[in-house]
Amino acid sequence: MIRPATPADTAALLRLTAGTGFFKPLEVETLEDVLNDFFAANRDDYGHRAFVWEEDGRPLGYVYHAPEEMTDRTWYLWWIAVAADQQGRGIGGKLLVFAEADVRERDGRLLVVETSTTEHYEPTRQFYLKHGYAAASQIPDFYADGDGMAVFTKRLRTN
Repeated sequence: MIRPATPADTAALLRLTAGTGFFKPLEVETLEDVLNDFFAANRDDYGHRAFVWEEDGRPLGYVYHAPEEMTDRTWYLWWIAVAADQQGRGIGGKLLVFAEADVRERDGRLLVVETSTTEHYEPTRQFYLKHGYAAASQIPDFYADGDGMAVFTKRLRTN
């Protein structure tokens, strides 16, 4: 079941994220800051959205997305993750489809995702391609030397 994230989810989402093997410690720290700001400062007042996939009281995945400032209805997918022991069940795809529908309901026209260009992230890049995202650009050495940024986009509305 997908439901809105709550402050009580923070610790579980941090553990889930760290346990995927795809996020660096600094990224997990950043997620903690993002979630704390989201819950403390009512980031949803700015359009930020956070949802959890939960089964039997356990968060198995989550998605966090927000409108990009100074754009015409462009949204950014900031975070999406599924617990390592739950990957391959389709939860990530369902969270992504949910986020896309949520953005459409808010009249969003374009969803942007970024990820690493390293070999370790090849499954992540294939995930976005499989779900209809276009590889829009790459920035070499963005995150670190030898670790570039791959940007994917999906048009959600034509107008």
